[in-house]
Amino acid sequence: MFDLKTSLNSLGIVLTLVGVYVVYLNSPLNEHAIDGGSADTDFDKMRRQAQRRNLLMRCGVYTVLVGSLLQLTSNYIPAEVSSS
Repeated sequence: MFDLKTSLNSLGIVLTLVGVYVVYLNSPLNEHAIDGGSADTDFDKMRRQAQRRNLLMRCGVYTVLVGSLLQLTSNYIPAEVSSS
């Protein structure tokens, strides 16, 4: 049978994991080198990449928050009482 409490908790865990992975991929700590600039550096391209990574990181943080809230919400749903 469908158990809302377990489903919300599981969905929250999955969303949290996805959000953490998205944040990790787009984190500035994940950069192997920072280009200080040279004659052939395309700063417009770097700016666009930084804006995109910041947007994805922000979405990842929101996904983590939503997943955590779903997990917390599932704690307040009463367990289904089995009728025997």
